[in-house]
This record gives sequence, structure tokens and C-alpha cells, in this order.
Amino acid sequence: MQTSLSGGFSFACTSIFPIIPVYQDKKRRIIMKNNTRKIVIGVVCLVVLVAVFAVCWKVFGAKPTKGAKHITVEVVNSTGETTDYSLDTDAEFLRQAMDELGDQGFSYEGQESEYGIMVEKINGEQAIYATDNAYWSLYVNGDYGQYGADSQPVVDGDTYTWKYELAQ
Repeated sequence: MQTSLSGGFSFACTSIFPIIPVYQDKKRRIIMKNNTRKIVIGVVCLVVLVAVFAVCWKVFGAKPTKGAKHITVEVVNSTGETTDYSLDTDAEFLRQAMDELGDQGFSYEGQESEYGIMVEKINGEQAIYATDNAYWSLYVNGDYGQYGADSQPVVDGDTYTWKYELAQ
């Protein structure tokens, strides 16, 4: 069906309707292309952030010191009694130093996990959260420890305290 307008211009009425879906498809493609671009930019930003955090951890994270170090390991049991152990060691991490304390009467046991050892027993006294509602907490120079025994760096002159604590 053709319609004629003044001035001799004519157009087919059926030809105008297919333009609308084509226009909408192009609009959808442009929107999808913009969304895809935003997702790619977001993923790239996330990868860059992870890389920056990894570099910061590597540069500024806890580092062990090598060489002869004098440390003290304290154990505060459930009754509040404190036992001190002095050690001269070349250990880089606390767990290695704890292994060296065996000849002084210090002993420990625990469960291995992907994060290191979860200390459950020190000098024969058990502190398992699930059964005893208690745990062995680690303090470094009086401050609550930020690492486990496997990853706690040993620094000359530091005092490492294992304290029996009841869960709140």
C-alpha cells in the first residue's frame, strides 16, 4: 500500500514498521556492548587490585629475621600459673622455636590444617574449643598475636605467650 503526499513524495506504509525493530535491535546491541565493556573494565580493575595487594603483602608483610635470637616463651595455664622458657635460636618462625623447647620440658600438640597448626594442648593441658569451651591464644609482647605458630616470625628479644582462655 502506497500513500502519496503533496509534492509527489510517496512511501510504503509497510516499510516503516520493519525499521522500528531494527532500531531497537541496534539499541540493544549498543547497550549490551556498553554493559560488556563495563564488566571487562570491572574485571581488569579487580585483577589490578589483587595484584597491588599481593605486592603490598610481599613488601610490607611480616618477615622473619635470620641469625641468633634470644626469645622467651611463656605458658599461662588454666589456673593462671606462668611458666617461662628462654631460648637462643636461629628459628625463623615460632613453631620451629617451640620444637627446640622440648628439652626444657615444653610440649605441644594440635591439629594440622591448611592454615598451619591449631594448638590444642600445651604441657599436657588441653584447650579444645569444641569440647572444653577454651582455647590457647598467642600473645606477642603482650599484644594479641596476628599470626599462627607456623607463620609468626621470631624476633630477637620478643616474648611469646600461650595463654589458656575460656571462650566468651
